[in-house]
Amino acid sequence: MLIHTLIQYLESHRRLVVPQLGTFIVKEPGRSVVFSELLKRDDGVLRGLLRAGGMGELEAAGEIDRFVFEIRHAVEHGSEYRLEGFGVMKPGPNATIAFVYEPQPASESPAQEPAAGKRQPLQPEKVAEAVKTAFTEPRVSTSAKMNPDPSVRGLRYGKPPKNTDAYRYVDRVPRRRADRFIWIAVIAALLAVAAIAFGLWRDAREKQAENEYIELPQAAELPSAASQPEQLE
Repeated sequence: MLIHTLIQYLESHRRLVVPQLGTFIVKEPGRSVVFSELLKRDDGVLRGLLRAGGMGELEAAGEIDRFVFEIRHAVEHGSEYRLEGFGVMKPGPNATIAFVYEPQPASESPAQEPAAGKRQPLQPEKVAEAVKTAFTEPRVSTSAKMNPDPSVRGLRYGKPPKNTDAYRYVDRVPRRRADRFIWIAVIAALLAVAAIAFGLWRDAREKQAENEYIELPQAAELPSAASQPEQLE
């Protein structure tokens, strides 16, 4: 259904983005269609077209993811992936994906494509509604990674996420520059208190020495005063 939708949409439009794959661009209608891997950001148009064709949101996202995976898998292994009635995806230079436009001949009878005869053409009003919805809703592609199947939900594949738990110190608060200033202030305060205490202690010692110096002459005068009355007698 996706290839049929792609062909019908490009019959009346200039380009169509396949998310995570690239963009099909019509250079000459009916004659030349090119493919570019530079434009692969999801604009929501293809998903909206599939939803307009009767698919649900998750079903449309899964159909796009499966289409992209099959093409990339074939190209990476050196094979071609044929888009029936539209062209061929094949390996390009420098590990790129090349596209060769090979439209279905108009003279081909419907009997040769029985499955194609059952497909209903896209209605113009549904196409317009799908394009309008794609540009009004948030451009977030819902994929199987974001909404996994309940049977595989919780499973992890690929490389484990990196963490730095092995490089962290246990029970140790990281140092801050402010702590250094606090310690400097505390040390300065202790030095000031020590200087004040030393000054008070020195003043007390000087006062004590001064008192002792004054008391010594008084003690020397007392014996001389006591001996003078005896001499007079």
